Amino acid sequence: MAPAADEDWSVGQIIVVPHAWRDDSLWKDIQAETHERIGANLQAIYAGLLQQPLSPPLLKLAREIEMRLETPQHVG
Repeated sequence: MAPAADEDWSVGQIIVVPHAWRDDSLWKDIQAETHERIGANLQAIYAGLLQQPLSPPLLKLAREIEMRLETPQHVG
């Protein structure tokens, strides 16, 4: 019996799809699922990254930039 199209593939497993299948809806389903997984993984990585504190030099630089943006600039 063939595996279902929504079968959960293990992480790191390589899926080989023959050229003849690449216009098939199965190939499009595999691409869509892969894109969704990549998107979810990136969101998790970025969410974790945003929880990390800034280093002191980077925090100082960020505050300097904020102060420059808050200070009105005179033109002319």
